[in-house]
This record gives sequence, C-alpha cells and structure tokens, in this order.
Amino acid sequence: MNTVPKPNRSCLFVLPFLSHGKCGLLPVAAVLALLALCPAGPARAHDDPPDPLKFGPVKLGLDSLVRPEAATDFSLGNFSFTPGNDERRILFRLRPSVTVTPSENLTARVEGQWYAFYDDEDSSLFSLYQGYAECVLPGVKGVSLKAGRQEFVYGSTFLLGADTFYDGLTFDAAKVSWKPAEKFSLDLFGGRYVKKWAGGIEGNLYGIYAAYGPKEALSVDLYGLRDTGGAGETHVGGDHEVTYSVGTRLSGNIAGKKVAFEVEPVYQFGRKNRDGASHNPIRAYGGHADLTIDPSLGRYPGKFFLSYAYGSGDGDPQQGKFTEFHNPNNDTSLIGDMNVIGELSGIVVGDATASGLQVFTAGGGVDLTEKLNLSLDGHYFRANKVPAGFTKEIGIETNLIFTCKIDDHISVLLSGNRFFTGGFFKDASGSGKDISYAYLQAQATF
Repeated sequence: MNTVPKPNRSCLFVLPFLSHGKCGLLPVAAVLALLALCPAGPARAHDDPPDPLKFGPVKLGLDSLVRPEAATDFSLGNFSFTPGNDERRILFRLRPSVTVTPSENLTARVEGQWYAFYDDEDSSLFSLYQGYAECVLPGVKGVSLKAGRQEFVYGSTFLLGADTFYDGLTFDAAKVSWKPAEKFSLDLFGGRYVKKWAGGIEGNLYGIYAAYGPKEALSVDLYGLRDTGGAGETHVGGDHEVTYSVGTRLSGNIAGKKVAFEVEPVYQFGRKNRDGASHNPIRAYGGHADLTIDPSLGRYPGKFFLSYAYGSGDGDPQQGKFTEFHNPNNDTSLIGDMNVIGELSGIVVGDATASGLQVFTAGGGVDLTEKLNLSLDGHYFRANKVPAGFTKEIGIETNLIFTCKIDDHISVLLSGNRFFTGGFFKDASGSGKDISYAYLQAQATF
C-alpha cells in the first residue's frame, strides 16, 4: 500500500507547470525538440550494419536513461501527498553490461547499475544489477538453467515485473525452464530479494509459471508464488509474513486480431504477522480485465483500450482474517503512471487508510508519424474500505505522453500528468489540492 506522510500519459494537463518558474519552459521546449527530432517522412531502407559493440562471442551493452521531472503538492522522494510542496529533480540510470556467448548452449552476463537522482537530498548508488549464467542442460530436451542475480518478469507484469521506470527489481536466484514443445513452457524459480534494488525489501520469492498456447490467438497461463518479502518502499509486510498468490491469465485476439483481451484473476492466502508471536490468516483476491481495440484509422493508426482492476480491502486489519490484496512487485500502467497509487492494496493519507481499490481505465494512442506517437489515458480510483464517515472517492488520474522513436536505439518521451484528488484526500488531510507531475525522458539502449 502506498503510504502518504508515505507511469502511458492534453496540453491541459501540462498547463499547471507554466506558472512555476523555470519548470514552465520544460513542456514548450520539449515539444519543439520532439518535433525537430521526429521527422514525418519514412526512414530510408538500408542494410543493418554490423554491431560495433560485438567482438566475437563478447557483446558490450549500455542502457542509459536521464529524466528531469517536476511535481506539485507531491513528494517525489517517498511518493507522498504533500500539499504546498513543489519538487524538481533529475534522475539518472546507467547500466553497462558484458554478455559472453561461447556457444549456443551457454550465455553469461554481467550488468552493473548506477542509479542517482539530484534534488534537495542527492542520492547515488552503483552496484551489480544482474550477473548470471544460463545454459541448456545436455541430454534433457528443452531444459535450461539460469543461476545468479536476475530479473523475474512474467505475463503483463500485473503481479511480477522489473520496475523499469525506476531502479529495477532483481533477485539472487535460480530458474529452471522446461519447453518440451512450441506451445508449452514451464518455469520453476526462487531466490532472495536484492535489498538495494528492491526498495529495501528483504525476504524470498519462490514461484512456478506455466504457459500454454493452444492456438496462435490464445494463451493460457497458470502460476503460483510464495512471497516472504518484508517491509519496504512497495511492501507493507513484516517479519514472518508469508503470502501465497495463485492466479491464471487468459489472453488472446479476436475479430481478425483487431481486438485483444486479457483476464487475470488472483487469489491470495497465507499468514500475517500481528505482534511477533501470533498470526492471522490471509484471504484476499484481485485481478484485472483488459480490452485493446486496433481500429482502422486510415492515415493515423492507433489503439484504444479499456480495463478494470480490483483488489479486495480490509476495514479492520488488526482483527480476524486479513483480506487486503497486494501486488507490490507490479510494473503495470493499469494503476496510473504518477505513483500516487502504487498498487491495488490502497493508499494511506495522514492517519487514514483506504484499503483495496477498484480502478477503471480508458485511453488510447495514435501514431502521428512513423516516429511520433501520442497517447492519453485516464484512471478512476475508488476504495473498497475506508474509515467511518470518509468518502470512498480517491480521485482521477490523467496521463498524456508523446513518444518519439529517433531510431532503433534511442527514444524520447514527454509526459504531463494530473491527479484530481477525490474526497478521501480532503477527509484525511484537510486539503483537496490536485497533484501535477511532468517529465522529459531520454533513453538509449545499445
């Protein structure tokens, strides 16, 4: 649950920043830069040149990101609602890597990460982000082993992703993959959270994930997770807490691949630590249903999408069964891009808790040119459980984003976002101020 005193993105939502000094120049200058960098004409055909960073079996790599960002009535450092507080900072992420592939059956990779942001309280950290070896086991058809520090990313990252907008999420872990046929795969994995790249979380995560594609336009996934992750920036767990998550994911295409759908229900059970000596059972559920439509728009191709996400809540978490759903390791845009809401468990404002959320999302995107895309979406949040006398209306988040793909390696994003706070914020803090957030991001991957 996001605690308070605890990112796909119309000019309307950028305007609040025009009155904040230097920051107001950012959207205008960035739009002009995007138009200059993203020509409307088609790229000329050419043969792919040899990779200048590959030397025989050795491949050098670099993933770099820089993002100046600004927010009003919000703390970027701990993602909290702070009325009257305006913040600006610059975030950097640099991941150099070396990948060695001596044979088609063996790959080793070492990837470091420098993650830093500069504001009133500068922070900088460099350490190993990934370091693993992956091999195909001889004599066993379709079986491979991956051991070392690595990411776990599955499905549409509703329950398990790599936190790609910030510093990532890795585990010191092992994974066995079995793919006996083209339509079926099975992964067994487990490991310990890397605390420095997990928002301070300590604990272990174990899981099984199976995927079956009976036909080209249909996929069925089944999975189970055992998570003992303790308290951290995205967790509200505690010592000796164990959460099991069992879910299924059904995805596919219909109407000649013009409509894509995804449905993913999840049930959670386990035990929640109360006072260090006793536990209460966990019984919670959540999930999402999404629909993406790819209509024929003539000269401007685009997509429209609708989704509904649900997480059960708990009005009295200190008594009886704990019924609040958690998806803390998500990397999904279903709950917005501003991180005002971090997951479906809810939000804490001051001393008041809104537990469990319903999220309705509608949006779309259009390709303005071959290199420039514009998308806009909105998310309506409503709580399932709140204190007596509080409204369940959390608010509406809007996200506008221009994406310019300069080439296959470099992209630039410009985003303006606004969270229109609902009555719950006013009831909990005495302030009904809205939250604004804007950024300009450049990313290069080689």
